[in-house]
Amino acid sequence: MVSVLMTGRVVVVLGACVMVATAAVGGQARPEQRVDIDALKVAVDSGATMLLIDVREDHEVESGSMPGSIHIPLGQLEERMDDIPKDIRLVFF
Repeated sequence: MVSVLMTGRVVVVLGACVMVATAAVGGQARPEQRVDIDALKVAVDSGATMLLIDVREDHEVESGSMPGSIHIPLGQLEERMDDIPKDIRLVFF
């Protein structure tokens, strides 16, 4: 089962897939989409431009995370939206 949390302009999927969101362009947010983890790996390995955001809690990240990702715990995500670039594809996991 995949859980979806929607808070304003942020959508995060927790489960077997990740959520890809493209930042708002011209005031219009683009639709979110789910991405299979294998497809995400292919995109990352091919050098696709994206920002990976790990929304797990601190104790969960201690066991490891995806290389190149930044960590913003889910509980802090809304208050830290100004820290996230608006001109890049966002991947929340």
